[in-house]
Amino acid sequence: MCNSLAELSYIFARMLKSFLLATISGLFLAASWPTYGFPALLFIAFIPLLIIEKQFTDAPFQKKSLRIFLLSWWAFLLWNALSYNWLSQARPQMDATSMEIQQAWIAYLFPVILNSLFMAIVFITYHFIRKKHGEFYGFIFLPAFWMSFEKLHLNWDFTWPWLNLGNGFASYYKWVQWYDLTGSFGGTLWVWVANLLLFKAILIYLEHGNRRQLKKYFAGFVGIVVIPIIISLLQYNFYEEKGEEIEIALIQPELDPYREKYTKSGEDIVEELIELSESVLTPQTNFVITPETSFPGRGEVILNEIQNDSYILKLQSWLQQYPDAVMIAGAELAKISQATQPPNPTSIHYQDNIYVNRYNSAIQLENGRNDIPIYHKSKLVVGVEYFPYPHIFKPIFGNLMLDFGGSTNSLTKTKDRIVFENSKNNARVAPLICYESVFGEFTTEFMKNGANVISVSTNDSWWGNTEGHRQFLDYARLRAIENRRDVVRAANSGISAFINQRGDVVQQLGYGKRGSIVGKAHLNNLLTNYSKSGDLIARIALLLSGVLLAYHFVEKFMNKTNKL
Repeated sequence: MCNSLAELSYIFARMLKSFLLATISGLFLAASWPTYGFPALLFIAFIPLLIIEKQFTDAPFQKKSLRIFLLSWWAFLLWNALSYNWLSQARPQMDATSMEIQQAWIAYLFPVILNSLFMAIVFITYHFIRKKHGEFYGFIFLPAFWMSFEKLHLNWDFTWPWLNLGNGFASYYKWVQWYDLTGSFGGTLWVWVANLLLFKAILIYLEHGNRRQLKKYFAGFVGIVVIPIIISLLQYNFYEEKGEEIEIALIQPELDPYREKYTKSGEDIVEELIELSESVLTPQTNFVITPETSFPGRGEVILNEIQNDSYILKLQSWLQQYPDAVMIAGAELAKISQATQPPNPTSIHYQDNIYVNRYNSAIQLENGRNDIPIYHKSKLVVGVEYFPYPHIFKPIFGNLMLDFGGSTNSLTKTKDRIVFENSKNNARVAPLICYESVFGEFTTEFMKNGANVISVSTNDSWWGNTEGHRQFLDYARLRAIENRRDVVRAANSGISAFINQRGDVVQQLGYGKRGSIVGKAHLNNLLTNYSKSGDLIARIALLLSGVLLAYHFVEKFMNKTNKL
């Protein structure tokens, strides 16, 4: 009886200690995140989890793997829940209905639970690999498999790469100027190498008391952290902006995206865009850029008849006063098709043989040009702009889509990375829309197609005055550094900003302000190494983790065969 009590007491004490370690990991990760956090914590944040995994693997009690999995899930739940809790504010701030509040919590809890679950699966897989093949293979596998997970998260229907580790340095962008070589995956690798080096130093000291080896590994840890920062600061201070300058006006209406946007007439919205533009435009202005879906508000512009659309004609007529200016505007478009079957999976049956496809788009208007270049948003927000894997989930959930003021049908996206060119100046614009500015290699595809400046038309006012729009702004800094392109960002309700090729916000219009700003942007035609190679580090990681997993399962199969 005494032995049993002693054993239970030991297990309870071990679990409590492990729970506290997992909590520390989760809190360190959350406290490192933009825009309020300090990213140096990322270099030590995983060490408590690594200690848990090591101690549980060596412990005598049962169900060790389950306990490691649950504790890591708890740590990642904390990180996810605290780092983007602003998602729960996706509702009207003053007069939200109970249904809208419920939808906001669904939109928040879904990625929190699912994303942290995926992270825990990555970590427990590392546990199995290290347990079977030893520390050396485990330490190679963990960064590779984590980067593989991040790469997957950039490319599948449940995409939510918000907490990809390389994004953690967005507010401290001066530390990662070398992203023009590696992209944000270089930051992910940096974080994991630092954590594993310091963890190895701790293990050596605790197991052998070897101070010499401790100093050696700790020196390696310090070097791994400090040397890239020094190199980056030198890059930052010696970098010179490249390319000719053009003048751009960014338009920032303050339009409530829940109520006002879908009740205000399209004519009034277009009039407001013109009014805000005229307050800052000069004969030298080369571009006018408006936010995401800035018109028409209620309804859509019919793509089949876009040349004769009254809103388009009004904007084109107004532009004649500024013959050298080009407008890039966010618009909601719809294409009508006559067919007996849906033209594509996102077609909406309207009536009889009529189908409609809806788009979140950017259009370019130019004096003297009859055709209208159009880009349709490609990276859509799951559950709000599209229904993931409809053939699998629609039979289970039906047509469940979150309604935040617009339609609850899936939008249609494009596969093409269209670059806007014009006859008035030498700008070739990558017309990113909102969420797309989070995706690194995706953005490089526009550079490969000739883009020399990046525009971001966005609407970040869904979450009110929270960290959401500030994190979006800081992530755009990383795209500027990776491609060495100026980023011009027009946002409904803010923050509209000019970001230079070093990632500096050189001019901005704050959140909640209605107005316009004019600034300069450079046109850089040179491709960075990252623009050319994209997520090369992630592709190597995918190959490496795939080989190690294959080796693990083949050896496991062979061992079972030999036993039989």
